[in-house]
Amino acid sequence: MISLARDIGVRTPFIYLVDHINAEIIMEFIDGLNARDFLNKSICFEIGKYASILHSNCIIHGDLTPSNFLVEKNLVAIDFGLSYHSTRVEDKAVDIRLLGEILSSLYPGKYHEFYQTFIDGYRSISDHQEVTKILRNVEKINSRRRYAEKEK
Repeated sequence: MISLARDIGVRTPFIYLVDHINAEIIMEFIDGLNARDFLNKSICFEIGKYASILHSNCIIHGDLTPSNFLVEKNLVAIDFGLSYHSTRVEDKAVDIRLLGEILSSLYPGKYHEFYQTFIDGYRSISDHQEVTKILRNVEKINSRRRYAEKEK
């Protein structure tokens, strides 16, 4: 999946070797810093663009968090261990909802700003109607939570 993501335009580490016998993967070393440690609006926008590119190509990251992005010259997506193929709007919405939950818990004071910037980045790549469907589904998922807050 990481190679597929790279092929569609998402910066990922290059995979040099996959050794099935020894269960080893040899990949490019990225000399970058973890995005979670200095998240800002620019990084959130780029994460949104990357998520949109993945989703437009039916790739669900499965663990879409700032911790799974490195910043060097460019943003680099990592850890595709939970990724899978899907065309389902629900699966794309779950990816986005997870990022929202992480932003809310790690950056409560900046949550709305960061999340909206992420969505702006996502919209900059994807079809408007598709984004609207996905975001409606995020709202549905949020309403199914056991202790969901009622919107005021």
